[in-house]
Amino acid sequence: MFKPIFYLVILAIIGVSPSIHASGTMSPDEVKDVKRVDVVNDEDHERLSIAAGLLADYEIIAKKLVHYLEQDVINADEINAQADKLLNLSENVIDSARFRLPQCDEYLAKTLALKDQLKDISHDTLERDYHLDGALPKAPGECYHTKDLFVHPATVILLTRDDPTLSVKTKSSISAEITEVLAHTELVRQLVIY
Repeated sequence: MFKPIFYLVILAIIGVSPSIHASGTMSPDEVKDVKRVDVVNDEDHERLSIAAGLLADYEIIAKKLVHYLEQDVINADEINAQADKLLNLSENVIDSARFRLPQCDEYLAKTLALKDQLKDISHDTLERDYHLDGALPKAPGECYHTKDLFVHPATVILLTRDDPTLSVKTKSSISAEITEVLAHTELVRQLVIY
């Protein structure tokens, strides 16, 4: 299985660049300059308060999953249950992101369409179409980080589907997926909640 960085290197070699910040970082000035819908009423504040709590829950579950992978005895069903919780939490956070970052609406809506494909999509197709945005419309860099809250746990589900015996390589890949998405959560918090 290839890592997303491999695809970025290949894209660079053939002269194609992804349309967004695939590095997982944005400078404080970039974050500050992102266009956001103003929070003007109690309903908006409540919506973002709920999203903040869901994002905190997401981080807790993701960290528990990484810790679980370090145990001597693990099983694919438990990993899938945790990844499914992350998918559900991310859907709700994405809903708030679509409100707060309207420039990301179509991009994030198309990301969520991946959920219906999880039983049949190949890992390579998921990487190309969702990690590297091949099936997604062009969007500003700020949209990428929220998308990954959904795509990384979806990838975990595919990894366990394709290797339910959880080889060392698969466990390592799952850990890398979840560790990487944890790096996005603070940016999502800054972009959507604050």
